Amino acid sequence: MSEVKYTTTHEWIEVINSEGVVGITERAQQAYGDIVFVELPLVGDELEQEDTFGRIEVADGGTFPVYAPVTGEIIEVNVALEDNPDLINRSPEGDGWICKMTIEGPRELDILMGSDEYEEYEEEDELEDDEYVGETDFYDEEEN
Repeated sequence: MSEVKYTTTHEWIEVINSEGVVGITERAQQAYGDIVFVELPLVGDELEQEDTFGRIEVADGGTFPVYAPVTGEIIEVNVALEDNPDLINRSPEGDGWICKMTIEGPRELDILMGSDEYEEYEEEDELEDDEYVGETDFYDEEEN
């Protein structure tokens, strides 16, 4: 059985045993607009929680970082995004996943949000369409 967790910077991780599938949320994709390029991490990259591991470029030329939700090693990347970045526009929480990684510190998952918490966070977070969502604090919800 899998579990999905969310960051305040709008990444998701589907946890399956000691591995996770990582991508950006539908909310982030909608805020960014038409994604035209995804810079993928390299298999074997070792990351700490909150490290930037890739970038997303949108049609208007803006770029946005993608953060590691947990500490671990990249074990697979979604190479389909290289030729078809539109996958992330059509299905950011499905076929548009970015990478798979090991989860070195399962306790790090405890500071991430479950789906109900993330839905509440989405409602409270006044994300403007042109706002850079990567600027929010990874660990704490924004204060208004």
